Amino acid sequence: MSGMSRKNHQMVGGRLLQTNKRYSQLKERQKEKIGLWMYEATYEFYKEHRDLPKGKAQEEIIRSVYEHIEEAGIWIPFYEVKNRYHSKLNTILKHCKRELQE
Repeated sequence: MSGMSRKNHQMVGGRLLQTNKRYSQLKERQKEKIGLWMYEATYEFYKEHRDLPKGKAQEEIIRSVYEHIEEAGIWIPFYEVKNRYHSKLNTILKHCKRELQE
């Protein structure tokens, strides 16, 4: 590893992790899992409240999704997951509404 810059890497639990990893750098299978967790958490909220999660509720959903991510051993910074959730929220809500109409 000599010569390798550690500016954007950090040893965590014996693994060298890229601290500035982008969501787009995840494997397709990892993205699918994260997308499913985002959908499931949002669906449960929407089913109960019939409304878009906002503020604290949205933060709780993102945190619960991030717990799944950590349990699965996927490394991605929290802010990347948060940004992805915000960008996918309208699409997720459309699917939730469609699912509950059936």
